[in-house]
Amino acid sequence: MFLLFKSYQYFGYFLSQYNNSQNSKSKLSKSIKISLSGSSLNFDFEDEQIFNHEVKNGDTLLKILADAGAQEQDVFAILNALKKIKSSPSLNIGALISITYRAQNNEENPEENNTNNKIIISNVTIPSSVEENIVITRKNDGGYDARELKIKLLRYNSRYFGVIKNGLFVDGVEAGISPNSMMNMINLYGYDIDFQRDIHSGDKFEMLVESFYDENGKKVRDGSVLYSSLTLQNRKIEIYMHKVDNRIEYFDSKGNSVRKSLLRTPINGARVSSGFGMRRHPILGYSKMHKGVDFSASTGTPILAAGNGTVIYMGIKGGYGNYVQIKHNNDYSTAYGHASRFNKKFRVGAKVKQGDVVAYVGTTGRSTGPHLHFELLYKGSQVNPAKVKATSGIKLVGKELVRFESSKNEIDKYRKNTPNQLKQSNDS
Repeated sequence: MFLLFKSYQYFGYFLSQYNNSQNSKSKLSKSIKISLSGSSLNFDFEDEQIFNHEVKNGDTLLKILADAGAQEQDVFAILNALKKIKSSPSLNIGALISITYRAQNNEENPEENNTNNKIIISNVTIPSSVEENIVITRKNDGGYDARELKIKLLRYNSRYFGVIKNGLFVDGVEAGISPNSMMNMINLYGYDIDFQRDIHSGDKFEMLVESFYDENGKKVRDGSVLYSSLTLQNRKIEIYMHKVDNRIEYFDSKGNSVRKSLLRTPINGARVSSGFGMRRHPILGYSKMHKGVDFSASTGTPILAAGNGTVIYMGIKGGYGNYVQIKHNNDYSTAYGHASRFNKKFRVGAKVKQGDVVAYVGTTGRSTGPHLHFELLYKGSQVNPAKVKATSGIKLVGKELVRFESSKNEIDKYRKNTPNQLKQSNDS
């Protein structure tokens, strides 16, 4: 009887151990269960997962979060947090939104489908620009905070030099210089150069530009133009950047500002179609003094104020069509004719700065096609803009000139030690 009783105890013990082992296996099986239905894998533990979504046309943050499985209250809490820093948030197509979350299966009904899973969003990162992300983070109380986070960019100086073949802007952009940097360069030379007459095939150019790269080595933007030069058939023009009172300015090699009182070309990307002087009028059919310079350009091309001043006329004026006149000082004013429309920002009496868009190219009035008729008036009479020498804005002297010489030498060192970034086909 004693042996029979002991045998029964041992049998009960091993049976209990076996049942515990089976229960443990059952729980283990449940805790690592993977659902392969649909396009996602659902793990039954609380490790954080990351879901990246590339923004497509028609996407909204609400839709993206809902598709990821976020709970309704979390979605609206995230949207409200975002609106506190962005009144009208929008997503850029192609941007990569990163969502960090924790997922838990329904333990009570493990056979139910994935719609019962509990998704907790802990972090959402939205690219706002090439230099900034918006980061939305879950707080301990279940709410969300949004903040703007600067992206650390690496700064390098990129040097470009080459030969002009198809045009300064076209050759520069095709070689890898950003359109913005090229336009900055062209605007700087607009005080001294007639781009239609002074530049020829075979002339040379050089630029030293700040370039900014992300942590993956991808160039995201260009910064300031540090140096620029044009070697024309009869002269070389150099421009250096220098900060005056923490403000970026540009000077020639002797410390004279390149910004002049008046632009010679108050329009970008246009060609001179008719100069100042006697000509046969294309509509009237007889010779008549042409008291301005015509720039051929497509309708809607911005017309720039040639200098600082006050708008003294803006409206229709006879054969000029839509006409703007700006008074710059007691002696000089400029006029712009045949505009398609005016910039609504300005009215008669408004102050304008050099380079402000005052109107847009058109073909109003007596005109055979879209162009800008530009006039320079001296004491009320039209004069040839090409023969008027505009005065320089700033001339560096004393300690400021010494500082300029120092920054100029630093720029020249960079030029000598920085390789050409132009494509091989455009190298000089």
